[in-house]
Amino acid sequence: MGVSAYQFERWNPKAETSWAWRVYKKHNIEFQRMYTSFDTGKKYTYRNLGKNGAQKSDDICKHLEFEYPWEFKNFRDLDDWTSAFNDLENWMNLNALVAILSNLETYIATIVPLALESDVGVLYGVPRRIDGIEILKHGKDKPFNFEDIVLSCTKGAWGSRILAYERAFGRVPKFLKDHVSELDLMRNLRNNVAHAFGREISSSRISGQIKTLPILRLSRAKLLKYQAIVWNATKSIDNHLYNIHIGEYQSLIFYHELYPSLNHNVHQSMRAIELRKKIGQFGVESQGREFCKGLVAYYEAI
Repeated sequence: MGVSAYQFERWNPKAETSWAWRVYKKHNIEFQRMYTSFDTGKKYTYRNLGKNGAQKSDDICKHLEFEYPWEFKNFRDLDDWTSAFNDLENWMNLNALVAILSNLETYIATIVPLALESDVGVLYGVPRRIDGIEILKHGKDKPFNFEDIVLSCTKGAWGSRILAYERAFGRVPKFLKDHVSELDLMRNLRNNVAHAFGREISSSRISGQIKTLPILRLSRAKLLKYQAIVWNATKSIDNHLYNIHIGEYQSLIFYHELYPSLNHNVHQSMRAIELRKKIGQFGVESQGREFCKGLVAYYEAI
């Protein structure tokens, strides 16, 4: 392990982002890999159809392979198949938006209660005055329940979500306020995809008709624009909650859970050595000796 003189500071985190953000980022990369593979596959398919001199009126079996007869019977010709393939791309875009927003909401549902646990005094207008790790250490089992606040921050129109966030933390990142209309457009589109097979919800539930409504459209360019907004919205939340209300709380939680298994009959510097050995297992980079000594001293003094 490298030697580091970095000191433990409860409210000044060493890492640039929260662990919740790092999980969000991994999910985002996973999505990008799948989405990019589809896009490159589409380009490769069309390029090779062009090289093979394919014509719109061609029988699709001339260029494509099918496992079952009912599959190719759904298409009149190659032009009809192309139309369906383009619809598939639109369907991919719509469902990609569902995934992007689900990732955002999962992140918020993780980071908001974490920030409140860490800095519970913020609910009473006294941020950084009540350390959540002290409550966790000396209080009853499962001392925190912020379910209602989390629900208010992740459900409903974005205007109401932002108000709930502001009531909890006293302020809202500017980026969220500046992009509330786009976030709400995405929310409505996501609901239509998730609950009405890609159609406008109220219109799709009119009884007495068998004609299907056209699927809502979402271009690749608009999807990537929405993805950038969600990415920056998430980053703005992380910058706020992690740096102001969370700090090194998760490192303290790790030590809190490790503490019962350690030898309490030796000097705390020995427990700091054990912490230094094990903290990397939690998915964060290895910490220096001075940081671990400071964390142990802080936790054991409260």
